[in-house]
Amino acid sequence: FRGSEPGEEGSSLRGGLATPTSMGACGSTELRAPGQRAKQEAPTLLSAYWLRSLQEGRLNTALLLSTVFSEKYSGRRMEVGEVAEISLPTASDPVTCEPGKPRQLRPKLLFRTGCLQASPFLWLGDEEAGDATLYVCFGPLRQKRQVMKIFSSGSTLQEDVVKCGDATQVVRVSNYIKSLLDRLWADDRLGERLSAAVAERPGHRVLFAGVSHGAVLAQAAALRFKLTWSDPDAAMQTLSGTGQTRCASGEVTVVSWNGYKWTDAQGAALAGQQLRLLPVALSMVEAGVRLVDSVVEYPAGEFEPMPGVTALDRDTGDFFECVVGKVHRNLESMNRMRQLHFAQAVLKAMKMAMVASLADEVAEPRAVVEMMVQRSLSRRLSDILTAEESFMAIAADVATEDSDESEESSAAQGQR
Repeated sequence: FRGSEPGEEGSSLRGGLATPTSMGACGSTELRAPGQRAKQEAPTLLSAYWLRSLQEGRLNTALLLSTVFSEKYSGRRMEVGEVAEISLPTASDPVTCEPGKPRQLRPKLLFRTGCLQASPFLWLGDEEAGDATLYVCFGPLRQKRQVMKIFSSGSTLQEDVVKCGDATQVVRVSNYIKSLLDRLWADDRLGERLSAAVAERPGHRVLFAGVSHGAVLAQAAALRFKLTWSDPDAAMQTLSGTGQTRCASGEVTVVSWNGYKWTDAQGAALAGQQLRLLPVALSMVEAGVRLVDSVVEYPAGEFEPMPGVTALDRDTGDFFECVVGKVHRNLESMNRMRQLHFAQAVLKAMKMAMVASLADEVAEPRAVVEMMVQRSLSRRLSDILTAEESFMAIAADVATEDSDESEESSAAQGQR
């Protein structure tokens, strides 16, 4: 990936499904596979939607915008209207197998808002490159004292009453996350500004994204936005104070990496119903056991992870089925966080994942090319054999004519 990577410390998609069998003593996920070793697990196949999003570069674009171009790093100095220069890998040539020329994308910053604790950026995908996406990207933690807030007020649940037209929806949310959402919606008018941006660009997909703390904000903000955006009582609504209208039945998607828990089982189920989710947890194999980032296990108590958490191998870029374990406050848990939590490792693993997905994508076209070559050779061989048969037939005719002429000559000499 182009651009400086966050320098934090510590810092296939091919069929089959690994089956979780037991939880390790330290909250890790042990997966049984052929040979009983995690290194021989069969990677999980992503859904068609997310696999296409990976191959077309939307997942890695969202990741880069949430990290390298976030308020914490290069995005801190960016102004509205500026573009982020992104370079993504492309498929190798199906005939020569030479690496493809990197794909250049230039998403544009539409607006930025929030505070150091919650700093969403809205990006417009590179439409000239065919990317009709609105990226709502939340940056990672900016201040170390935020960790204490996550472990204190963030470890208690509070009811969040969301107005959906004339109805209401109650969601139990982390007290800390609710306070940030309330500020974004009331002071920064995030929901209203997002609705206006979506209304101005019909047909554009909406993708929320974030890493770590940003992952949690992306999930929670996406759910609140979807609940308030999708009005069950009207197909169209007028935005307050703008005179614009918005569609009430749009799909909201969320990709997130290494996010901690922020709601209970009922809230997680609601998010799964309302949103198209891809929650990812970075993982590694150690002593035959697959270990995941320990941050996704926090906090303890009634908190539950998002449905469908998928493990991403940091060394291969393959995806695996994942079961989030219980919280373990020990040295092993801290070591897993140090090795797997930070953005630099996620960026590296996602780049490998995209390269692997593109290799799979060109496998079929390459087979088609090989088949076409074989057919061409077969046709050439058939033409050669046909020509040889024609030549042999002509030669036989010539030989017959020569034999007849020889017999006629012999008979004439005998009469003389």
